[in-house]
Amino acid sequence: MDARLISLFSFLITFQLLFVGIFLITHPKGNRRNNILLGTIFLLMAWNMGDLTLQVYGVVLRWNFLTHIDDGFLLLYGPLFYLYARGVIFKDFRLSGATLLHLTPYLLLTASLLSFGNLMPGTTEEFLAIELPWQYYTIGALIYTHFFVYLGLTYLTLWKYRRIIKNEYSQIDQINLGWLSFSLNSFGLLTIVSLIHNFIAPAKNVYVFMVTLVLLLLYIFYFVNRVILKALRQPEIFAGIGQNETARYQGSSLTAGQVEEYRQKLLTLLRTDKPFLNPQVSLSDLSEKLSISSKNLSQVINQTFGKNFFDFINSYRIQEVQHILKDSRDDKMTILEAMYEAGFNSKSSFNTAFKKETGQTPSEFRKNISRMRSTS
Repeated sequence: MDARLISLFSFLITFQLLFVGIFLITHPKGNRRNNILLGTIFLLMAWNMGDLTLQVYGVVLRWNFLTHIDDGFLLLYGPLFYLYARGVIFKDFRLSGATLLHLTPYLLLTASLLSFGNLMPGTTEEFLAIELPWQYYTIGALIYTHFFVYLGLTYLTLWKYRRIIKNEYSQIDQINLGWLSFSLNSFGLLTIVSLIHNFIAPAKNVYVFMVTLVLLLLYIFYFVNRVILKALRQPEIFAGIGQNETARYQGSSLTAGQVEEYRQKLLTLLRTDKPFLNPQVSLSDLSEKLSISSKNLSQVINQTFGKNFFDFINSYRIQEVQHILKDSRDDKMTILEAMYEAGFNSKSSFNTAFKKETGQTPSEFRKNISRMRSTS
C-alpha cells in the first residue's frame, strides 16, 4: 500500500478516535466516571495514531516533551481499561488516591526518556534502517508484559462477574457484557499485532513491516466503529454488582434442617406457580416470594442442586419445553413457540442450555418424538 494512502487512512482514524474521545468525556448522560475513563483511552489512541501519521509523513517533532510523551502509552491502556471494566461491573466501585499508583510505570518511563533521550528513531525510514539497541527490546518486552498482566486481571474480573450473575438471573444475554469481552479481545489482538510490528525491524523486512502496519490500521478502524455501535448504543439496563458479592456464603449460619426446609419450599413454589415461565425472573423475585434472603436461597440452590441460579431455572424451562412438545397434538407447534412459552427469550441461550441438559439438540428431541409417535 502506498505510504501516502496509509498516512491518509491513519489521519482518518486519528480524527475518528479524537472525536469519540471528546464526545465521551463531555457527554452528560450515563456514568461520567466510566465515560471519562473510556474517552481517555480513545484520546490516547488518537495521540498514538497522530504520531504514527507524522512518522509516515517523515515529520519529526523537535520538542522532547511531545516526542516522548506517547512512547509509554501502552503502560496506560492496561490500567485504564482495567479500571473502566471494574467501573462498569461493580456498582460500588470508586476511584481513590491509590488509583494513581497505576500511573507510576508510565511516569517513570516518560521521565527516563526525557532525561536520557529516546531509544526510538524519529521516522519510519530511520526505524527500519538502523540497528536498534538492546535497551529498546528490553523496555519493549517489559511494557508489553505490563499490558498483558492488566489484560489478564480484566479478564479475571469479567469471569467473576459472569459467574455471579448466573447466581442472580435466569436471563443473562443483555447483562453478559459481550461488548466488553469484544473490546478486551480487540485490545489483546491489537497489542499482538503492534508487538509484531514494533519488533520486526531487526529483520529489515519492509514488506512485513508495512503489512502489519496496514493490519493494525484496519483493525483499529473496525474496533472503534464496532465499539461505537455496540457499546454506546446498548440500553442502560445494567447497574453493576456489589464488590462484596464475590464472597459467596461466607459466615453462613444455615443449618442442615433449614437448608432442607428452604429446598422443599422452593420446589413447591416451582411446581405450583411455575415462576420460571417469566423470562425475567430473578433470584430476588423468588427470595421475596419465599421470604428467604437471596444469599440463603442461592446457597440452597448451589449446595442441594449443584447448579447456579441460571442453570437451575433453565433446567425447569427445558423440562417445560419437553412437556409442551410431547403433549402437543398440534403438528404446527414449533420449537420456537415452545421455547417462548417455557420462558426463554433467546434462541442461542435456549439451544445451548437444551444441549447441556439433555445431550441432544431441540431438533433431535423433536425428531425422536415424531419417530416414537409414528411407531406407536
